[in-house]
Amino acid sequence: MKIILTIIITLFLLLLTVFVAGGGHGNYILAKLIYPFTMLLAEFKNEINIVGIALAIVQIPIYALILHKKPNWKYYILGIHCFAAILGLTINNGSF
Repeated sequence: MKIILTIIITLFLLLLTVFVAGGGHGNYILAKLIYPFTMLLAEFKNEINIVGIALAIVQIPIYALILHKKPNWKYYILGIHCFAAILGLTINNGSF
């Protein structure tokens, strides 16, 4: 049950992010908040490549796996994610 819920959440967030980004012609703020590691990689490469897409696909399941195995790490995950999101919102090369 938890695996199916994780897959549904992952697909929903991916579709929502792509919809808001408008296929490249919209706003990337939501993408930077939900998938900060992918967007940091995209800022340095000036494109969202296959590595970034794969990272976005596995990010939520990795979070779920860590929280399942180590529930006390929720604040570490939240802190690292928030730090990466703030860093991603701060760094701007004009592409994203």
